[in-house]
Order: sequence, then structure tokens, then C-alpha cells
Amino acid sequence: MSNGLEILAQTVVSGNLILIQGLGLYALTRYTKNVKEAVEAGISVVTSMLVGSVLLWLCGSIIPSSPVPQLGFYLLAALAAAVLAPRILKQDPSAEKMAVDSALVGLLLLLGRDGVTGVQNVWIALGAGVGYLLVLVVMATIRKRLELAPIPKPLQGLPILLITAGLLAAALMGFRF
Repeated sequence: MSNGLEILAQTVVSGNLILIQGLGLYALTRYTKNVKEAVEAGISVVTSMLVGSVLLWLCGSIIPSSPVPQLGFYLLAALAAAVLAPRILKQDPSAEKMAVDSALVGLLLLLGRDGVTGVQNVWIALGAGVGYLLVLVVMATIRKRLELAPIPKPLQGLPILLITAGLLAAALMGFRF
């Protein structure tokens, strides 16, 4: 994968962090109550992912090669990205907003595991962030429609949301290369 658009398409659809990788499920259940909240959370995570990937790109030559210090470096980059992103977006830096999202940490660790370097970090982070944002918005829209549907009492709320996410994930698995 050397073409930026190819990387972008693959990370948005077939490498989706929430539906395929299983990262960021808390955001799926927490921030999909309405579309506005989903968009705000998605933009915040996209910004965090881009900041984290740029940090990895800039510090690529000083990343240690042994696994334990490398893990610490990636976690430090995720923490720095989570602290810087609300300031870039001029958002309220509350404790909940500054909490490091599992999708952000997972993305940075996946970049390290796969040995991604250079500008590909940014392309993968952009694709992962856009996929994350799309899933949150789609699930918020579906969640509003499910409120009007005749769903059995035991499946209302979180169970039907997770079943729907599983069906979307199965559909996206068909696009894997």
C-alpha cells in the first residue's frame, strides 16, 4: 500500500477501528445518542489521531527498537495527542474529554506493530479517523430510527445497538482485500 488514496479507502472501510478492529466500542455506546454529539466526538478523535500520527512521524528516528520502551513511547504519544487535540479544537478540556480513547491508543499501537513510518502514518490515521467518525454518525442515525421501531423489550437499547454494529461489521468484512 503506497498510494495515499488506497490507504485511505482501506482504513475507512475494511480496516475500520470500531467495527472491524473492535476498538472504541465505549464511544459507540456513549456518543451515539444524537448525531451532533457523535460528530463532535468523532472530530475530536480524528484530530487526536492526526496529532498522534504526526508526532510519530516527527519522532520516527528516536523510537526505540526494543518492545517495552517502544510501547511506552507509543502510549506517551497517545497521551500527548489526547491532551493537545482539545486545545487545537478549542474544546472544554474536561477529564472525560481528555481521557485517552482506546481507538487512539489502538491505532498508534497498530502503526507500531505494522512498522508504518513516514507520511503513511498520517494517511492511515486520517482514514481510521474518518471511518471512526462515519461509524459514530451512522450508528447515531440508526439509533434514532430504532427508537421508533417495534423492538422486543429485552433487546431495546444497548443490545440492539450492538447487534446492529455486528451486522454492519459483517457487511464491511465483505470489502476486505
